[in-house]
Amino acid sequence: MDMTEVARQLRQPEGEDGVKMGVQMNKSNRLIYEMTWNFLQMKKEDAILEIGMGNGHFVRELIEKEPSIYYTGIDLSDVMVEEARRENEGITFHCAAAEKMPVEDERFNKVFGINVLYFWDQPAVTLKEIHRVLKPEGELILAIRSKATMQLLPFTDSGFTLYDIETATKLLEENNFSVAEVITAIEPEKLAADGSRLVQLENICIRGVKL
Repeated sequence: MDMTEVARQLRQPEGEDGVKMGVQMNKSNRLIYEMTWNFLQMKKEDAILEIGMGNGHFVRELIEKEPSIYYTGIDLSDVMVEEARRENEGITFHCAAAEKMPVEDERFNKVFGINVLYFWDQPAVTLKEIHRVLKPEGELILAIRSKATMQLLPFTDSGFTLYDIETATKLLEENNFSVAEVITAIEPEKLAADGSRLVQLENICIRGVKL
């Protein structure tokens, strides 16, 4: 795949190449998932929505950490939703865009998304929708890789909007979220999601509280 196609498949996996990309993303995202799980600070019977869960590879592992949670996943890719349902029988997954989610108002007390912020064409619209589905004082956890490290990857020139801590924080604060906590971590060097090169990425987790 050329870099434009890699970017397209990362945004919305399709077909056999999309299935393969989902497997590769599982490998490249392991550490940022583990970082985010710890940051979620799950409590008993939390109602949790994940935006962009991909093929659902990590869902069972998340639930095992706190079996009483109510988990729902949503993804734009029908291929990924099909894979997630196959791997996680009995768990609710929706195929839908994050800016128009098929869930009721104030349904969740935590919403999280890992490596999805880059693809929100209208982030204010998406954040308004997340605000709608969160309970009062609910939390939005966004995990991203920093602009400084992501811009070293050739495929991020196509369809990615990159963020640093300051721009991501400002975005949330301008859209009715108070940023309560930010943590960062540098990953060991590893193969990029497209398999093209070795990279060392900086992970950022941001906790926004619904105002």
